[in-house]
Amino acid sequence: MLGQIIIVNGTSGSGKSTACELFSARAEGFWLTYGIDHFMGSTFPRKFGHRGARSQEGICAVPVDAADPEGALCWQMSPQGLAAFAAFHEWVAAASRQGCNIILDHLLVLDPPLLQDCIWRLKDLPVLLVNLKPPYEVLMERVANREVGQRFSNSNYSAEQIAQSKTLLGRLRPWFYEVVYANDCCDLLIDTAQHSPEAVCELIEHRLEAGPGTAFEILRGRYPL
Repeated sequence: MLGQIIIVNGTSGSGKSTACELFSARAEGFWLTYGIDHFMGSTFPRKFGHRGARSQEGICAVPVDAADPEGALCWQMSPQGLAAFAAFHEWVAAASRQGCNIILDHLLVLDPPLLQDCIWRLKDLPVLLVNLKPPYEVLMERVANREVGQRFSNSNYSAEQIAQSKTLLGRLRPWFYEVVYANDCCDLLIDTAQHSPEAVCELIEHRLEAGPGTAFEILRGRYPL
């Protein structure tokens, strides 16, 4: 029997990691917890990430507008970076095929084509796609309040590296908000400015009771192989 997959999609500060961890803790059944935060923080090699010395060979941050090199940034992935995300999606598929339920946080962007890769690698598996989308202003306030205390407090980053990382993330954030929510097709859309983490979990639980998700099937029609 296939395990249920729940993908909680949203930008940094949307509450996706909190929702995934709380959902797993509340559940009576056996739920694995994984996602892009685990993947980028522990699996993807740091030197090939967008803050690494060899980011050009993995995921690099480049100007959205080449004429404005100091402006907003976006992600650009090498074939090796895309292959790593393909492996991430295959791991999720493997968990479901082993009968394990799994809930994960993600950044399902259209360019680079992470959404398109995910929908096809999880074909024929039960997927519920949840978008957590607070207003942009709320998101910015949350991130500003938590960034130093949570993202870097237990890291080995120097003060200079922390400052550089904050600047980089700040320049990436407008692009993330645009591309993560460019896809309007999901099984459940939740404004986390209006719903607490507990309420988010309750909404997901109720949606699961209503039957399987259909968003990925619709998206495969939009983005054929």
